Amino acid sequence: MSPPTAPTFLPPPSGVTVRMYNPGFGDCLLLAFRAEDGSSRYMLIDCGVHHQYPDGQEKIQAVVEDIAAATNRRLHLVVATHEHTDHLTGFDYARDIFNGIEIEDLWLAWTEDPADPVAAKLKQRHKMRVRGLNAAVNQLRGVNEPLAATLQQVLNFEYVGEKSSPLDYLRSKSQRKLLRSEDYRHPGEAPLDLPGVKGVKFYVLGPPHDEQWIQLLESESELYPELTALDEADAFTLATLATSGAESLEDRDHQLFQRSCPFDPSLQISRQDAPNHSDYGQFFQKHYGFPHGQGDGPEWRRIDDDWLAASEQLALKINNMTNNTSLVLAIELTECQPRKVLLFAADAQVGNWLSWDSLTWPGEGEGGASLTVKDLLRRTVLYKVGHHGSRNATLSVKGLERMESPDLVAMIPVDEKWANKMTPPWKHPAAELLKQLKEKARRRVLRSDEIPQGNQSPAKPDEATATEWDGFIQGLDWDRHSPPLWVQYTVTG
Repeated sequence: MSPPTAPTFLPPPSGVTVRMYNPGFGDCLLLAFRAEDGSSRYMLIDCGVHHQYPDGQEKIQAVVEDIAAATNRRLHLVVATHEHTDHLTGFDYARDIFNGIEIEDLWLAWTEDPADPVAAKLKQRHKMRVRGLNAAVNQLRGVNEPLAATLQQVLNFEYVGEKSSPLDYLRSKSQRKLLRSEDYRHPGEAPLDLPGVKGVKFYVLGPPHDEQWIQLLESESELYPELTALDEADAFTLATLATSGAESLEDRDHQLFQRSCPFDPSLQISRQDAPNHSDYGQFFQKHYGFPHGQGDGPEWRRIDDDWLAASEQLALKINNMTNNTSLVLAIELTECQPRKVLLFAADAQVGNWLSWDSLTWPGEGEGGASLTVKDLLRRTVLYKVGHHGSRNATLSVKGLERMESPDLVAMIPVDEKWANKMTPPWKHPAAELLKQLKEKARRRVLRSDEIPQGNQSPAKPDEATATEWDGFIQGLDWDRHSPPLWVQYTVTG
């Protein structure tokens, strides 16, 4: 390890500075706090870039080199919000650099706790669905269906099986080990702190400890196993696995597959047996074109591989489920009047957001009252926009409209031009959401793909007053190199 040097990223006297890096298309945020003894405390939230992003590995390595220099190779806290590659690949691509960085503490959501039965069930179902989507992609490729390439993009976001190494690496790297369920982060738990830092509280909002909010609507504990219905995603998953060969179905899968079938096994006729069936073979030949012989009926009546187009819904279900397991944090600066809040929503989508309304923290509000998420949102002055600004990762009435602070600033890690080149185009950020963010924040919206160039500060827009814009510019800073690697904003205490 290189000898220690003075860090290049110094925190403000009070409050926090948030540095948003530009690795391409991915999330990486570094926070700097000042401890009571005057030293610095550093917190890293995610570190990733999409695996298909041009020169993504080189870009994220440059980011991690900057993190190492900025923090004197010491991170007091690392937060890994969820298992998507655009949030975690930095711990793979830049592992040699991270090996030289000390990590004191690690926060993971309860969904990563191997002792949690709900987490175990979520993991089991998720892996089954990924296997099913893999089977669908392989079958679609076999018939030269372009949809296969689109669905592969979803699979490439997921860390499953042997690809789960970033979290394994962080577990081993962190000085504080996650040994008990209470070592994982749970929504509504007592506010957390950063050792040595005064006047800062961390509230965990998500992910919800309820399957319903994470798109899983069944409750096996309340229904007899034989009568528990499978949702459409699981039924489709099992169908794709079954048509991929018997070896694709595990023991438990066989039972679930039989429950997903619309007819009893005694009434089923397989595609292979249909042409030569003793009772119905001629019917299938006449009306469905089996087995392609002369005089056989119209083949258009068969759905063949057309049913695999439903894979898109399964892919959406997988993607939403992982996003909805995002670890969401609200950071409160308690020595301000009124108190200021920074919201880091990761990629939380609708179910995660809606679950927050049930959370309260007795005695943590003004004058000893109970604190609610509505209170936290009302005082939010910095919002790390969810899921690169996608349309379903920022709620309106129960989200952005609750952010009433006149000092609101939004941060969006995104590369819109690259996202729009995907097939189909990813609308990140969504036009209508971006419009609302600009209106709510009086155009104080920072994007990783629109970092200022050189020394010229952004011009004041008509929507902001001179006082508002001056305050914003005072807190704003960015990398003066070309191209710039980061933009940062300071929220004073």
